Amino acid sequence: MNLDDATTEYDAAFRNVQGLTWLPWVGQRYSDRPIQKRLFVIGESHYYNGETPEERHANREKWLIYPKYTRDVVSESLVNYEWTTRTLDTIPRLLFKTTDIDRPRLWAASAYYNLVQRMMDYKQDGSPERPTWDDYMKGWKVFGEVVKIIQPSHCLFIGVTAANSFNHWIGSQTGFTGNVIVTEKIGGTWARSGNIEAVEKSTELIFVKHLGLPFNWIRWHDYLKVQHADFMKWLETESYANNGIVAGL
Repeated sequence: MNLDDATTEYDAAFRNVQGLTWLPWVGQRYSDRPIQKRLFVIGESHYYNGETPEERHANREKWLIYPKYTRDVVSESLVNYEWTTRTLDTIPRLLFKTTDIDRPRLWAASAYYNLVQRMMDYKQDGSPERPTWDDYMKGWKVFGEVVKIIQPSHCLFIGVTAANSFNHWIGSQTGFTGNVIVTEKIGGTWARSGNIEAVEKSTELIFVKHLGLPFNWIRWHDYLKVQHADFMKWLETESYANNGIVAGL
């Protein structure tokens, strides 16, 4: 079993999900996890970039037809740490207060994908493009189908903006119920928390400030330990962290 690779166990079902551009990363040991201890991390979007308009267009088209793009990001950055971004590097800090973790074991037991399933322009009007209301609504529709397939117990959203449209989307659903509420203001950002429920299955939704922004991960870590104590406790008992705490913010 190669822990650098995602399992293909769910791929046939994923390919039937309308609007799912990139196959989610699902670790090799995810399906072996207890049903109440399955972590699904949800990022926001993939970006395309380039030095020239032609290069940017070519990059956009290339990634749109490459279904394993998200999986490559997880394998290269989150598992093997070949490169990183502030967004991705803050995930272990947020959860474990350190970047020194057993990465292959964590991601073999976890799942990851991005809510927005279209390529975003990194240089739109000189700054990264932001998802629209329509992007989030389409994203929630795909999310509902992905959750049915992999049945996570906890979904960690590395951004809070998507939460603003969740209640609107869930109100139009017949196969799901759920709700998202504002919980606590940390710095200048209101954290959100909620759940999504299907037949005999409830999934906890956890929203934190976007990890790519200036981020006091110690305060957010402490918030999670209080607001989502059971979730943080079982992550701690898995002993994913290795040695010590990363200093600074």
